[in-house]
Amino acid sequence: MSSADTIGLWQGIQRNLKNASFSVNDIYRESDASVRVRLVTFATEERSHILRIGETFPVGDETWQLTDLTGWPSEDDWVVMLRRVATGPA
Repeated sequence: MSSADTIGLWQGIQRNLKNASFSVNDIYRESDASVRVRLVTFATEERSHILRIGETFPVGDETWQLTDLTGWPSEDDWVVMLRRVATGPA
């Protein structure tokens, strides 16, 4: 995998790849204690995703996965890791 297949997101930073942009809007704990990440992507249109670690989501004609969250619940020292898991039509 190339470095473009795995990206890290930090608070307040938008990451731009060739065909898409990614940013994290929020991280929070649900009543069942699961941690959710509110992620915004833009390829052909802006989309919002609410994800748990391990879940996948579409970005244009690609599929990405939320693979890890480190440093949370620190307010400013966390990293959300994403990995591209498929490209092309699903």
